[in-house]
Amino acid sequence: MSEAINIAAQKTAKQKRIKFTFYQKIFFLYFLNITDWICTEALLASGCFAEANPVMQPVLNNFWQTVIIKGVIPLAVILVCCLVNKWANAGDSRVINIMLYVGISIYMLVNLWHIFNFVLLFFVF
Repeated sequence: MSEAINIAAQKTAKQKRIKFTFYQKIFFLYFLNITDWICTEALLASGCFAEANPVMQPVLNNFWQTVIIKGVIPLAVILVCCLVNKWANAGDSRVINIMLYVGISIYMLVNLWHIFNFVLLFFVF
């Protein structure tokens, strides 16, 4: 009897797991990219911080270049990835999930770093 209850509890636990789709993960990655851009711009506007990414340093002075590099190109790549995923019927690939979770983790750490810098900024002024 207790084995049947155990099995039922395990099935219920598996069913309650939140499962995000490929599309939800990839658009969350894009959202984190945009929040990184907005936070970077806000911190740079304070005058107390400098851009750490050497690729973005010369671009941040031109608004339209920044929009293209941080907004348009990543969105285009994401849309292409969504189309390829749909056409290839890739489903739930383990490699793709790992790549998405690594990207999400890195961007989450970058955004946490921005939050930490905002806290520092408020204590400086």
